[in-house]
Amino acid sequence: MSVVDIKNLKKGYRDPSGVGMVPVLDIDTLQLEAGKHTALKGTSGSGKTTLLHCISGMILPDSGSINLLGTDITTLSESVRDRFRANHIGYIFQSFNLLDGFTALENVKLGMQFADKKLPASRAEELLVKVGLKDRLNNRPAQLSVGQQQRVCIARALANDPEIILADEPTGSLDPKTSAEVLNLIREVAEGKTLMLVSHEEQVLNQFDVQLNLETLNKAVTV
Repeated sequence: MSVVDIKNLKKGYRDPSGVGMVPVLDIDTLQLEAGKHTALKGTSGSGKTTLLHCISGMILPDSGSINLLGTDITTLSESVRDRFRANHIGYIFQSFNLLDGFTALENVKLGMQFADKKLPASRAEELLVKVGLKDRLNNRPAQLSVGQQQRVCIARALANDPEIILADEPTGSLDPKTSAEVLNLIREVAEGKTLMLVSHEEQVLNQFDVQLNLETLNKAVTV
């Protein structure tokens, strides 16, 4: 069963000169099956992050449909899309996007407040322990290593028990040893969930049986 079903997706941005549009995405069809782990590869600037942002509902495509769990999110208002994302999608950012003034525990708990699911507050601590941060619950981002910050992001992405996990270059800022540890952790915690992980690193891509090349899927002129 397809959890993500994309058809005729087009997305572009206004040319810096202010004249015309620069096409970024032009994808006829893309499907992700329930519980499958998929790696999406492509060169820098090929539209990988834009595609993840469209799937998550952070931005809308110019045209086409994005059907997630039976709902075409392109038909939803911004506030309803935000609620849908909180309930069903976990997003692991390359740049972490942690709140500097909050502890690791508070960062994960904050993400739980936007979902309709009433999961116990203890879940935040349980997830941080699971990702190896038992002794860092009350540390703020500046007091954590880069690898530890990424682990907080993983815990936050899982906080609302989403069916879909999107990971945008989650190892891009990590050294090889930490990268391998974080990748293994993501694969482990995403067991049974639908995962799309974006990367251009061969050592990361080679861990996935299912790989998609955005430049093959995408008919748009990439930038």
